[in-house]
Amino acid sequence: MKQMFFRSLAARPRGFTLVELMVGLAVGLFVSVIAISLFVSSRKLQSVNSASNRMSENARLAFDLLHKDLRLAGFRGCSDQFDREPVSVLNPGDGGFLVDANGVRGFRGSEGGFTPALPAPLQALSPAPLTGSDVISVRVPADALSLGLVDSMTSNTDAPNVGTRTAGHNLINNGDIVLMANCKSAVLFQVTGTVPPAVSGVLQHSVGNSPAPGNATDDLRSAYNRSDTALYRLQTRHYYVAPSVARAGTNSLWRLTVPPPATGAAAEEVVAGVDRLNISYGLELDSTADRAANRYITADAIAPAQWNNVLSARIQMLTATADNGTAQAASTVQFAGSSVSPGDRRLREVYTEVVAFRNQLP
Repeated sequence: MKQMFFRSLAARPRGFTLVELMVGLAVGLFVSVIAISLFVSSRKLQSVNSASNRMSENARLAFDLLHKDLRLAGFRGCSDQFDREPVSVLNPGDGGFLVDANGVRGFRGSEGGFTPALPAPLQALSPAPLTGSDVISVRVPADALSLGLVDSMTSNTDAPNVGTRTAGHNLINNGDIVLMANCKSAVLFQVTGTVPPAVSGVLQHSVGNSPAPGNATDDLRSAYNRSDTALYRLQTRHYYVAPSVARAGTNSLWRLTVPPPATGAAAEEVVAGVDRLNISYGLELDSTADRAANRYITADAIAPAQWNNVLSARIQMLTATADNGTAQAASTVQFAGSSVSPGDRRLREVYTEVVAFRNQLP
């Protein structure tokens, strides 16, 4: 019996010793720490990649908006078939609408303000344009659709008639500014009157200055024919950088439209995550008339009479991620020849694009 008792004791399974248990726990803890670290790193990398992709998409959208409008700056209708600038019968106004032939103006921003000074509508904005960023204004067609006349004008002072059955006639409202052009001439004037063109089809253009800028004369310099005339509604779009309303602590690209759209606000936050704009302009400085830019200079170095010789724009844009803390630490970015140190932990990237003004090229 004794021999069988000892044999049964020897056959019992042994448990873990304290040392083995501690080693097992240490190995398990080590593996868990590695797995958690890999998971956290993967999530962090995914978050950074996602924020970076959104930043790139915002930059692409901002450049698409600017590129489209700058290409159309100074639109004059049948521009490839006549070489004369459109005649403007508009008053100079407050600068909200560009009456200049080339339809482009720039404003150089610095910590001390803007050079030249911003027009009154831009000075009244809230939030105000950031002084460390440039502002650019372009005059463009508001719609892809052009309108024709239903009757030929019999005199230079006649009111053009687009009719009430013409597709798109209801797009024009009193106060809108219109380009009327054929392949011989073009004129800019403001639609006035009490009866909306959507009701009458008639585009009155009385002398006055309300709403701004108004018409200095009712003489359109030519009697336009029904057969070869097209009308386009025009807007001036001012692009600037200002603090974001949608996301506090960030900046956005904003756009002020003059005349304002029939629906919606005149000033709108169009692209988030744009910190700064720096714009230099390709200027033809020689007298060869080859319509080629000789050098790029900033808006503060361009005389008013030289804007008709501006052929292109080089846009530098500093963008940032929406969320603070995306980067591991605050960093310094080289932008437009100087160091920018925002002091936050957002990722930033600099983008550059050159856009030619199609209506200024040969």
